[in-house]
Amino acid sequence: MAANLSNTRRRPARQPRRRRHRASARRRFNGCRAAALRAFTAGQLYTEKRAPSLAAAAACCGSNISYVKAAAILIREPESVRKAVLEGRASLLKAAHEAQRRQKAELVTVQDMAAAWSVWTPAARAEFGRTVGVAEIWDHAIEPTIAAERGELAQVAA
Repeated sequence: MAANLSNTRRRPARQPRRRRHRASARRRFNGCRAAALRAFTAGQLYTEKRAPSLAAAAACCGSNISYVKAAAILIREPESVRKAVLEGRASLLKAAHEAQRRQKAELVTVQDMAAAWSVWTPAARAEFGRTVGVAEIWDHAIEPTIAAERGELAQVAA
Protein backbone atom coordinates (compact mmCIF):
# COMPACT_ATOMS: atom_id res chain seq x y z
CA MET A 1 0.00 0.00 0.00
CA ALA A 2 2.92 2.31 0.55
CA ALA A 3 3.77 1.99 -3.13
CA ASN A 4 0.36 3.33 -4.12
CA LEU A 5 0.87 6.50 -2.07
CA SER A 6 4.12 7.30 -3.81
CA ASN A 7 2.45 7.19 -7.21
CA THR A 8 -0.22 9.75 -6.33
CA ARG A 9 0.06 13.08 -8.02
CA ARG A 10 0.92 16.09 -6.00
CA ARG A 11 -0.41 19.45 -6.92
CA PRO A 12 2.33 21.94 -7.66
CA ALA A 13 2.81 24.68 -5.11
CA ARG A 14 0.74 27.72 -5.91
CA GLN A 15 2.78 30.55 -7.42
CA PRO A 16 2.26 33.93 -5.78
CA ARG A 17 0.50 36.45 -7.99
CA ARG A 18 2.72 39.07 -9.49
CA ARG A 19 1.31 42.50 -8.87
CA ARG A 20 2.40 45.74 -10.40
CA HIS A 21 4.07 47.93 -7.80
CA ARG A 22 2.20 51.13 -7.22
CA ALA A 23 3.58 54.22 -5.57
CA SER A 24 2.22 54.70 -2.11
CA ALA A 25 1.59 58.40 -2.65
CA ARG A 26 0.72 60.75 -5.47
CA ARG A 27 3.61 62.03 -7.52
CA ARG A 28 1.72 64.98 -8.99
CA PHE A 29 -0.89 67.33 -7.56
CA ASN A 30 -2.63 69.73 -9.96
CA GLY A 31 0.28 69.49 -12.39
CA CYS A 32 2.97 70.09 -9.75
CA ARG A 33 5.42 67.61 -8.34
CA ALA A 34 3.84 66.69 -5.00
CA ALA A 35 7.10 66.23 -3.10
CA ALA A 36 8.42 69.60 -4.26
CA LEU A 37 5.11 71.28 -3.43
CA ARG A 38 5.16 69.83 0.09
CA ALA A 39 8.79 70.92 0.49
CA PHE A 40 8.05 74.50 -0.66
CA THR A 41 5.11 74.68 1.72
CA ALA A 42 7.32 73.52 4.59
CA GLY A 43 10.11 75.86 3.51
CA GLN A 44 7.69 78.77 3.59
CA LEU A 45 6.62 77.79 7.12
CA TYR A 46 10.25 77.66 8.20
CA THR A 47 11.36 80.93 6.57
CA GLU A 48 8.36 82.77 8.02
CA LYS A 49 9.28 81.40 11.49
CA ARG A 50 5.92 79.62 11.81
CA ALA A 51 7.79 76.34 12.36
CA PRO A 52 10.58 76.27 14.97
CA SER A 53 12.88 73.97 13.00
CA LEU A 54 13.38 72.30 9.64
CA ALA A 55 12.33 69.00 11.18
CA ALA A 56 9.09 70.47 12.52
CA ALA A 57 8.27 72.08 9.17
CA ALA A 58 9.01 68.81 7.37
CA ALA A 59 6.80 66.84 9.76
CA CYS A 60 3.92 69.31 9.37
CA CYS A 61 3.93 69.02 5.59
CA GLY A 62 4.90 65.40 5.06
CA SER A 63 8.31 66.17 3.61
CA ASN A 64 11.88 65.54 4.74
CA ILE A 65 14.54 67.85 6.14
CA SER A 66 16.83 67.89 3.09
CA TYR A 67 13.95 68.80 0.75
CA VAL A 68 12.71 71.52 3.11
CA LYS A 69 16.22 72.98 3.41
CA ALA A 70 16.55 72.99 -0.40
CA ALA A 71 13.13 74.62 -0.79
CA ALA A 72 14.02 77.29 1.78
CA ILE A 73 17.06 78.18 -0.34
CA LEU A 74 14.99 78.31 -3.54
CA ILE A 75 12.36 80.58 -2.00
CA ARG A 76 14.87 83.44 -2.35
CA GLU A 77 15.37 82.65 -6.05
CA PRO A 78 13.37 83.98 -9.02
CA GLU A 79 9.94 82.51 -9.71
CA SER A 80 11.18 80.81 -12.89
CA VAL A 81 13.50 78.52 -10.89
CA ARG A 82 10.75 77.49 -8.48
CA LYS A 83 8.35 76.93 -11.37
CA ALA A 84 10.86 74.65 -13.14
CA VAL A 85 11.18 72.56 -9.98
CA LEU A 86 7.44 72.35 -9.40
CA GLU A 87 6.81 71.34 -13.01
CA GLY A 88 9.45 68.63 -12.77
CA ARG A 89 11.85 70.17 -15.31
CA ALA A 90 14.56 70.59 -12.64
CA SER A 91 15.57 68.58 -9.61
CA LEU A 92 14.83 70.29 -6.30
CA LEU A 93 18.17 69.32 -4.75
CA LYS A 94 20.26 70.23 -7.83
CA ALA A 95 18.51 73.58 -8.25
CA ALA A 96 19.07 74.38 -4.58
CA HIS A 97 22.75 73.46 -4.84
CA GLU A 98 23.22 75.81 -7.82
CA ALA A 99 21.25 78.56 -6.09
CA GLN A 100 23.34 78.21 -2.95
CA ARG A 101 26.53 78.52 -5.02
CA ARG A 102 25.18 81.70 -6.65
CA GLN A 103 24.11 83.15 -3.31
CA LYS A 104 27.55 82.49 -1.81
CA ALA A 105 29.27 84.02 -4.85
CA GLU A 106 27.23 87.20 -4.44
CA LEU A 107 28.62 87.60 -0.92
CA VAL A 108 32.27 87.53 -2.05
CA THR A 109 33.73 91.01 -2.47
CA VAL A 110 36.46 92.15 -4.82
CA GLN A 111 38.65 92.86 -1.79
CA ASP A 112 38.24 89.25 -0.62
CA MET A 113 39.24 87.95 -4.05
CA ALA A 114 42.25 90.27 -4.22
CA ALA A 115 43.38 89.14 -0.77
CA ALA A 116 43.07 85.50 -1.82
CA TRP A 117 45.01 86.16 -5.04
CA SER A 118 47.88 87.76 -3.14
CA VAL A 119 48.52 84.64 -1.04
CA TRP A 120 48.21 82.12 -3.90
CA THR A 121 51.31 80.43 -5.24
CA PRO A 122 52.19 80.83 -8.94
CA ALA A 123 50.95 77.27 -9.51
CA ALA A 124 47.60 78.11 -7.89
CA ARG A 125 47.29 81.24 -10.05
CA ALA A 126 48.03 79.21 -13.18
CA GLU A 127 45.41 76.65 -12.17
CA PHE A 128 42.92 79.48 -11.65
CA GLY A 129 43.67 80.77 -15.16
CA ARG A 130 43.19 77.31 -16.68
CA THR A 131 39.97 76.74 -14.76
CA VAL A 132 38.36 80.09 -15.58
CA GLY A 133 39.85 80.34 -19.04
CA VAL A 134 42.27 82.83 -20.51
CA ALA A 135 39.67 84.34 -22.85
CA GLU A 136 37.25 84.87 -19.96
CA ILE A 137 39.89 86.65 -17.86
CA TRP A 138 41.14 88.72 -20.80
CA ASP A 139 37.71 89.76 -22.10
CA HIS A 140 36.09 90.53 -18.76
CA ALA A 141 38.95 91.67 -16.52
CA ILE A 142 42.08 92.79 -18.39
CA GLU A 143 40.64 94.40 -21.53
CA PRO A 144 38.11 96.61 -19.66
CA THR A 145 40.89 97.72 -17.30
CA ILE A 146 43.18 98.65 -20.21
CA ALA A 147 40.34 100.48 -21.97
CA ALA A 148 39.55 102.44 -18.80
CA GLU A 149 43.23 103.38 -18.32
CA ARG A 150 43.54 104.48 -21.97
CA GLY A 151 40.42 106.60 -21.58
CA GLU A 152 41.90 108.29 -18.52
CA LEU A 153 45.20 108.92 -20.34
CA ALA A 154 43.34 110.42 -23.30
CA GLN A 155 41.45 112.74 -20.96
CA VAL A 156 44.69 113.84 -19.24
CA ALA A 157 46.43 114.44 -22.60
CA ALA A 158 43.53 116.54 -23.91
